[in-house]
Amino acid sequence: MKRYAKTVGALVILGALWASINFYNKRKSPESSKSSEPSKEMILPVKADQVQSFNVTPRDGQAFTCVRGTNKTWAITEPNKLAADQSAVSSFVENLVGVSVNSVVDPNPGNLKDFGLDPPVTILSVSTSGKPAQFTLRIGDPTPTNDAVYAQVAGSPRLITLPSYGKSALEKTLFDLRDRRIVTLDTDQIQQLEVSNGAKSYKLAKNPDGQWDLVLPPPVRADSFAVDNVVSQFRSRPMMSILVEDKKDAGQYGFGSPTLTVKLTSGAATQTVVVGKKDGSNYDAINSVLEPVFTIGGDFVTALQKDPADLRDKNLFSFSSYDAKTIDITTAKDHRVFQQNDFKWKQTQPSAKDEPTDKMQDLLNALSDLRAFSFPKATPGNFAPFGLSKPLYTVKATFGDKNRVETVEVGSVGDKYYARRDPDPIPGEVPKAQVDSIDKALGAL
Repeated sequence: MKRYAKTVGALVILGALWASINFYNKRKSPESSKSSEPSKEMILPVKADQVQSFNVTPRDGQAFTCVRGTNKTWAITEPNKLAADQSAVSSFVENLVGVSVNSVVDPNPGNLKDFGLDPPVTILSVSTSGKPAQFTLRIGDPTPTNDAVYAQVAGSPRLITLPSYGKSALEKTLFDLRDRRIVTLDTDQIQQLEVSNGAKSYKLAKNPDGQWDLVLPPPVRADSFAVDNVVSQFRSRPMMSILVEDKKDAGQYGFGSPTLTVKLTSGAATQTVVVGKKDGSNYDAINSVLEPVFTIGGDFVTALQKDPADLRDKNLFSFSSYDAKTIDITTAKDHRVFQQNDFKWKQTQPSAKDEPTDKMQDLLNALSDLRAFSFPKATPGNFAPFGLSKPLYTVKATFGDKNRVETVEVGSVGDKYYARRDPDPIPGEVPKAQVDSIDKALGAL
């Protein structure tokens, strides 16, 4: 028994010792890991705002220089004076000052050709307001595992590697960093847009309320989503390539009989984009205020080749069932007014009574679903041919925090139904089923 007692005692002591060591190691490990973690060696130890200029010289391609102006705006100064893409250049500079040494391959290599550094794939020369004032980075080939790239900093013989992301982040072309916008106007400030596309030409203009109208003529409401899609093409579609830097001799690109012509107006400034012949999957194009002949994507052309009817607002009402406050309906038989208070509906005319929420919801849904599917040719303001001189329904809806009011008339001729929102000068044809839904919902109240 004594022998077993000694064994148990030894195990207890050993367990306590192990627990103490483990506790000590847990206390110590964070500190030791911090002290043993090597600090990163930055390629260019300055801040991004200290970079004043840089030159990129590729082994195969065109060298160029970017300079930060006194207004902190970047510009391309060589080989030609060009506007720079401010976001792209800023991202390039941030990447440059954020790259660290991945590893030191050889402190004094004898042969740089095997690493793509004689000559380098890219030479990057930088001027800064910090230290170093001048910096040159030579970038070579990817490593065999393709997870890094060989490099060398001027003034040091060391052969180093940079992380693989550094190659794509720093090996930029002139085209990558130049301003590639198709239109340089502020797209949020565009007031008018005219598209000439043969028989499907159209004009869009903002009215005094800041809403888009489709000018047929006369002006009619435009579909805000459809117009935003058109305008966004000038915001999101960059030039695909530069064909020539000077459009003086541009006769070969099809601008004499263009595929598309777009005139944009913002205040007193206008720019015209002319799209010429098809060029593979792209199109050749020019901008009246820009020098180069460039290419744009075929999807840009498709997005602008709209039938005017596709851009017209087909919804008769714009309220939602939750923000409607008053529905005033006049028919050939009677006049009824419904009012909402704390999401409870009452009829106030011709007599006062509560209305069931579900049945009132059916009426609101039927009205908000009313939508034209086509627009007949008509003389603006002549509504008699569409049964609107004596409408079946005149519905006035009040809604929203600002108590907006929309008035819609619905008429019929034979088996066809038409509707217009005041002051639309031309009605649209609406499905009979939608009018039947309004009639049914109204009859249930």
